[in-house]
This record gives sequence, C-alpha cells and structure tokens, in this order.
Amino acid sequence: MRCLIYARVSRDQRGESRSVTEQLTELRAWAERENWVIVDVIDETGSASRYARSTGARSRWDEVSTEITSGKYDALLTWESSRATRDLADYADLRDLCAKHSVKWGYSGTLYDLDARSDRFRTGLDALMAEDEAARTSERVRRAVRARAVAGTPHGKTPYGYRREYDPATGALLRQVPDETTAPVVREIYQRVIRGDSLRTIAADLTARGVTPPRPARTDREPGWLPSTVKRIATNPAHAGRRVHQGAVIGDAAWEPLVDPDTHDRAVAILADPARFAHHESKKAKHLLSGIARCGVCTHPLYVLSNRGRPTYQCMTAGCFKVARLVTKIDGHVLGTLVGLLGTHATDLTAHDRADSAELTQARADAEALQKRLDGFVDQAADGGPGALSPAALARIEAKLTPQIQAANRRVRALLLPSVLDDVDLTDPEAAVEGMTLTKKRLVVGTLLDIRVDPVGRGKRTFDPDSVRIKPLW
Repeated sequence: MRCLIYARVSRDQRGESRSVTEQLTELRAWAERENWVIVDVIDETGSASRYARSTGARSRWDEVSTEITSGKYDALLTWESSRATRDLADYADLRDLCAKHSVKWGYSGTLYDLDARSDRFRTGLDALMAEDEAARTSERVRRAVRARAVAGTPHGKTPYGYRREYDPATGALLRQVPDETTAPVVREIYQRVIRGDSLRTIAADLTARGVTPPRPARTDREPGWLPSTVKRIATNPAHAGRRVHQGAVIGDAAWEPLVDPDTHDRAVAILADPARFAHHESKKAKHLLSGIARCGVCTHPLYVLSNRGRPTYQCMTAGCFKVARLVTKIDGHVLGTLVGLLGTHATDLTAHDRADSAELTQARADAEALQKRLDGFVDQAADGGPGALSPAALARIEAKLTPQIQAANRRVRALLLPSVLDDVDLTDPEAAVEGMTLTKKRLVVGTLLDIRVDPVGRGKRTFDPDSVRIKPLW
C-alpha cells in the first residue's frame, strides 16, 4: 500500500506533543511492520486549530489535499487525529476527500476506511474530541493571559526601554526592569514631545547621534529612526507603568515606570491633538485668517484671492460666493480685538498646571468610573452562571458605554494639552501679539476665536466692525 505521511507539531504545544522527528519515527516503523511503501512525507510546524493566528497556522495542508487527489496514494498516515485537524469542518472536508479518492486514513495504529459507516463514526468522534480539546486549550490560554494581565506581569515583546531578567536555572521570567541604555532615550522622547518637537525632528536627531532604534530599518531608504517609531514609544502605556490587555489599560503594571502617568498622558494628548496638523498646515499659509475665518452666510472657510491686485478673503463655496472682504481691513480688526480680549482676560488665560487642576482630576475620575462599569459587565458575562448577561445584552451595554468612555477620554486629553499661550507674556498683550510670528498668530487666533465674516453692500467704503462677528471660544 502506497502511503503519504503528514507530521505536524503545534507552535503552542511544544511541551505537550511529540516532535516531528518522533512522529515520523513511529509512522515509518508502523509502515515497515505492515510492509507499506512510503511514497512521500510532508511535515511542518503550525496549528490546525480554528483559534490559531494566521502567522502561526499550518501552511502545507493544501499540499496534503492536492496529493490525496493525485491518485498516487492508498493511505494518509498521521500520528493522531489531531495532527490532521482540530476543526470539524476541516475533518468533514478530509473525510469526503479521502472517500472520493479511495484513500484510507491511518492514525494511532489503526487504519480507517472513510467509505465505511463505522469508521466515519469513529473518526468523527475523534475529530469532535480534538476540536473540544483545542477549545479547552484556547480557554485556558485566555484565562492565563487575563490573569497575568490583572496581576500586571509582563507579556509579549519587551517594550523599548526595558530588559527582562530570567531565572538561570529554570528560565522563568523574574522581572522586567529599566534598561540602562534605552530607558534614558524613552524619557528624552517624552520630554521633547511635550516641549513641542516634531516626531520627524526627534527621529532625525536620534539617527544623527547614532542611537540604536528598537529594530533595524526595513530598507536602505529607512535608516535609523522613523517618526512612527518615536510616536509608538511616546504613546505606549507600558512606559507609564500601565498594563494593557486586548488594547485597553486594565491596571497598574508590576514593573517600574519610566515616566509618570501625567507625562505619558500629556504626550498622548499632544500627539492625538488635531491642532498639530492645523499648525503644520498654517506654516504654508501667507495670510492670518485663510482657512480660519468663515463665511457668515454658508459658514464655510474663507480663502484669499487677488481682487484687482488686492488680497481679499472670499467665499468660494458653490452656490454662495457672497463674501469678498479686503485682507488688511479684516486682519487689523481681528488682531485689535485679540489684543483687547487678552488684556481683559489675562488672568483667565494665564497658563497654569492643568495636571493638578480639580477639573482634570474629575475628568479622569469620570473616565475611570465609566471604564470600570463596562469592565464589570464584561466580567459578569464572562463568568457565566445564573443571571449572567447574554451576549446580546452585553453588546447593547457596550454600544451605549463605549461612546461615553471615548468622550470622557477626549476630555482628559483636552485638559492635558498645553495652552497656546503657555509661552506668551500677557503683561503687555499688544507687544506680545506684535512679536508673534504669522504661524503663532494663526494658532492663537484659530484656537481662541470663532470668526464669521458677513457680506456688505457693493461700493461701501467705510469698514463696519459689526460685519465681522468674533466670539471667544474659552
């Protein structure tokens, strides 16, 4: 009888299952005792479970299916049923394929004819038990991972800035500690993000100084540090001593933080702030209110066009085109209004340490309370038992609480953002505004003021300040 041998060891069961070499030894010995001919051998490392990630799943099973249909074999030999599959759907496909092409399936010392009712029943039971064992294993792994997460112990790849210490005798993980070389780099990245340096600037500087990045560049065109790498480090909760599970922070970690939570939260808020992109775009602008002031009729942004050689803020929205006002007149009025508002509200606008404010403390408490409430519902559904939440009920609760949690977290980030006036001396507002660059003026105006420009009648030469509606946003 002509045989095809398939041997597989699962990535997640190296300590519990036979190696590929051991499986091949037993299967060859079986074939030799029966005087069968081994035509070919296919072996690999990968999981046959439905719970396997794509990167860890088996890759040569399609070859086995192709070989079964080739007519070159009378039997497929595997060490046990689960080596072929741990999924009932895959088993059904294999059963029907073998029956169609008159190929028997042998495992655990028994050869089965998949055309026979009794053998189909027996192999079906084995496949059912293999699938159940895979499900049990998946549940055990998830519970263990969740338990480690709750305990705050390390899991997965070592974060940049840390190193891990292991027991020299058993190889067991002992602790995760700050790395003497890379931890200072992490702290520097946080400080520079909060200071206002761009990700590209930080990456270029680290590269120029020869600081080794977390992983080597993928191509010659990407030497050293990338802005995305800097951002990933500056937003990793692990650096603030927080444990993440399935993308959410679930508590404090067991390792020493590299930065305090406020520093981490400030960096995250700065990098998530849409104003960063507006600030970047404002460097290209040549006029104070271009893209900032809005049409008083249709509310779309105004942009600058030349009208008889004079720069003019105009509404270019289809169906409107009702505003066309001279840049010099509008800019002078807006800057004068800004100076007056800064002088009147200097006390309210003076920069202060928001991280210690009662408002920030309350916002954080609100976000944490909502997250804990959702976590409680999830744990109740996961524990099961009488009165447990159904999946449908949990989904409705998640749909209601998740937007609230996201809004609360956005509020926290907003309070952590540095004020646009942190570096402005408000003792002399007029001098302060006069000394700002155009980019800084645009940032201050766009952050603090809502500006709507109304149309005026044709031929009107006197500037009407009431036609420019300015509303403070604080």
